[in-house]
Amino acid sequence: MPSIDTSIYKHPEELLQKLIRFDTTNPPGNEAPLMRYIDSLLTAAGFETTFLAKDPTRPNLLTRLKGKGEAPPLLLYGHADV
Repeated sequence: MPSIDTSIYKHPEELLQKLIRFDTTNPPGNEAPLMRYIDSLLTAAGFETTFLAKDPTRPNLLTRLKGKGEAPPLLLYGHADV
């Protein structure tokens, strides 16, 4: 299982501030810079990521953390436009 930089647990408010600074006001959305930032965090933590985009300025970021098969799968879903 990938390890996560524990600094995000020590100062989650700093991570939240960084996320809020991205202007994803809809329209037009323009979530791509935010998705690239989140992708960099997840990739650095060892997660496998994939982008899917009908519109390149509004990509979807998919991330999978494979479990041990001992529990039902869990899907977390969110959106980045406001």
